[in-house]
Amino acid sequence: MVLFSVSISCSNSNNSDSSDSSSSSSTFKDKQRDSKSESELKDSIEMGIFGKKRDENLLSTNNNEDIPYARGLGYGQKTWGAAIKSQLVPTSGDINAMFSILLDNLANIASLVAILVYSFGMPMDLVSRYFIPGAALSVMLGSLSLSAYSIYLDFHERDPSVLYTSIPIGLDAPSTIGLPLLVIGPTFQRSKALGKSDYDATIDAWLVGCTTVFLIGLVKILLSLLSFAQKQFHPVGKAGALAGIGLALLGMNQLLTVLQDPVTGWVSLWILLLLLLQRVNKHGQSIFVQLPFNISGVLVSAVIGSIIYYFMAGLKISVVPMPTGIFDNYQLSYPRFANIFTTFSSAIKHNISIAIPYAILVNIGGLTITDAAIGVGNRYNTRVILLLDSAVTIIGSLFGSATQTTPYIGHTVFHSKFKARSGYSFFTGLIIGLGGFFGYISLLTSILPKPAIIPIFIFIAFEICADTIHTTSGIKKHHIPAIIWSFFPALFQFVNIILSQISPVLANAVVNPELVMQTLNLPSELVSNIGVIQILSHGFICTSLFWGTTMGFLLDDRLKRASIFFGITAFLTFFGVIHSVNPNGEVYVPWQSGSYIPYHWTISYVLLAGITLAFSYYKSPNEENNGTNPGTSSTDISPTQSYDIDFNQPQNQSK
Repeated sequence: MVLFSVSISCSNSNNSDSSDSSSSSSTFKDKQRDSKSESELKDSIEMGIFGKKRDENLLSTNNNEDIPYARGLGYGQKTWGAAIKSQLVPTSGDINAMFSILLDNLANIASLVAILVYSFGMPMDLVSRYFIPGAALSVMLGSLSLSAYSIYLDFHERDPSVLYTSIPIGLDAPSTIGLPLLVIGPTFQRSKALGKSDYDATIDAWLVGCTTVFLIGLVKILLSLLSFAQKQFHPVGKAGALAGIGLALLGMNQLLTVLQDPVTGWVSLWILLLLLLQRVNKHGQSIFVQLPFNISGVLVSAVIGSIIYYFMAGLKISVVPMPTGIFDNYQLSYPRFANIFTTFSSAIKHNISIAIPYAILVNIGGLTITDAAIGVGNRYNTRVILLLDSAVTIIGSLFGSATQTTPYIGHTVFHSKFKARSGYSFFTGLIIGLGGFFGYISLLTSILPKPAIIPIFIFIAFEICADTIHTTSGIKKHHIPAIIWSFFPALFQFVNIILSQISPVLANAVVNPELVMQTLNLPSELVSNIGVIQILSHGFICTSLFWGTTMGFLLDDRLKRASIFFGITAFLTFFGVIHSVNPNGEVYVPWQSGSYIPYHWTISYVLLAGITLAFSYYKSPNEENNGTNPGTSSTDISPTQSYDIDFNQPQNQSK
C-alpha cells in the first residue's frame, strides 16, 4: 500500500544507521576488505548490520575466507519449537494484518455472491452451498501452505535480526469479479434459456467455473516452470492488461455498487482513501494518518460505514433497505467434489481466451510480490511461491472453487510497518476455511453492507494502475500512449457487461443485427456500434495484452517485433480466441462462424503487420546522422531524452 511504503521510505531516508548499513553491506559485497584489519572488519559488520557491537565469539574470520554477513555470522540454528512459536503466536501486527486480509477476502466473496444472485438471478441458497465452501478452502490451503513455508525459512535463518513475514494469499479480485461476469453468470443464463431448472443451471455454471479455474491453474504451473513465453511480451502489455481489469472491473464496476447507497458508500470510500492514499504537502513531505495500535484503515472504514448504514436503515431512510431473512439461507456446508471433466471440452472452447490471460496476470503479480519480499530480506524462492499458488488453485477447483487464488500485495507493509509474522496468515486461513464449513462466511456477506466493505476494491484499482505507471520495470514515460491503449478493451468489456443485462437479444448484434433491430426497435447504426463493442470485449484480456505489447514495441522503435505480434493477433482473431463474433464468445473455425466479420478483422491485422514491417526498414534523418538532428543544437533535448524520465524523481527544469 502506498501509505505505508511512503512512511517507511521517509523514515529510512532520515536514518543514518540504515544508510550506514547499506554502505557496509555494499562494501563487503564489493570485496573491499583488504584495507581493514580483522578487528575493524568485525566491528564494521556488527555496526552495519545490527547497529551495535556484538560479542567477539559471534564472529570468526580468516584472512583467506570470505567474510560472512547477514545470515552467516556464526549463530546457532533455532529449534522447530522456537520457530513455530515465534511465527504463530499472534502479535498486534498480526491482528491488524489479519483484519486487512480477512476483509479483502470477505469483500471478494461478497462481490461474487452479489453478482451471481442480483445480476444473474442465481438462488442464494445454491450459491452459498456450492460456490463459497470451495473458495474458502482454497484460501485456507494457500494461507496454511505459505505460513508453513515462512516457518521453514525462519527455522533455517541463522541471523536473528531477520524478521520473516508470511506472504499473504487470498482470492484474486479480478478473477472473483471477472469469472462470474464473463463465465459463470452467462453459463447460468444459457442453461436457463434451454429450459433447465434453477438447480440444474446453477450446477452447470458451477462446473464450468470450476473447470475454467482448473485451466487457469494448469497454465500457471506451465508459466512457473517455463518463463520464456511471457518474457516475449512487452511490459506495457502485461501491466496494462492488469491495470485495465483494475480500472474497469475493480474500479468502475464496483463503484456502481458502492454508490448504490451514496451516504454509506461515499463516507466509507473517502475515509479509506484519507487513511491509505499518499498525500504530499507543498514542501514535498509525505502526510499520513497514524492510527492507534496500527489499526487497519480498511477495518476502520468498514466499521464506520456499517454503523452509518444500519443507523439509516433502522430509521428507514437508507437507499438500500435493511436486509431481511439473513438466517434463512444459513446452513452448514462443505467443499463438494466438482467433476470438471464433464465440462472440460466446453470450457476450453468457451473460456480458454479468458483462462490464459488471468493466469499470466496472476503469475506476473506473484513474481512482483515475491521480488518485493526478497527486497526486504525474506529469502523466498519465487518458483516455490508460484507453484504453491498454482497447486492451491487446482486443488480448490477440484473441490468447488470457481475463482483462483493469488499472492496479495501488502507483504512489505505487514513486514515493515506491522512487524507481522505468520500468525495473521495462519489464522486468516482457518477463519475463512472453517467459515466455508460452518456457514458464517455467507452469513457475514449478508450482514456486512456492501457499500461499506467494497471500497477496498477502488483503492486496489488505484494501486494496480499506479504500479503500472510507476513501478513496473521497463515502462517509461513515452509508453503512456500504449498504457492507455491497453485500457480500451477492458472499458469495452465493462460496457458490454451492462448491455448484456439489458436484454439477451443484444448478444446477436454481430451475427443477426436484423433480429436486434426488429425486436428492440433500435436503429441500424446503434446496433452496429453494439456489435463492435461485443467484438472488442470478447477475449478482452488477451486483446489488451497484445494491443499493449504491439504499441509498446512500436514506441520503442522495435517495429519488427511489433509486426510479429500483429501476426499472432491475426491468427488468434481468425479462430475467435479474441474478437469472437459468436454471441457467447466461443472459438470457432471462421467458415462456421455465420459471419464474414472474422475475415475482415484478420485481414486488418495482417495488413498492420505488413505495414509495420515495411516501416521497420525506414531510417530517420536522426539515425543517418548518428542521432544528431541537423536542425538543432547539441544542447537541445531530443524527443527520446524528454520521454526517458523517472516518474519518481523531480525533473531538472534548467536542462
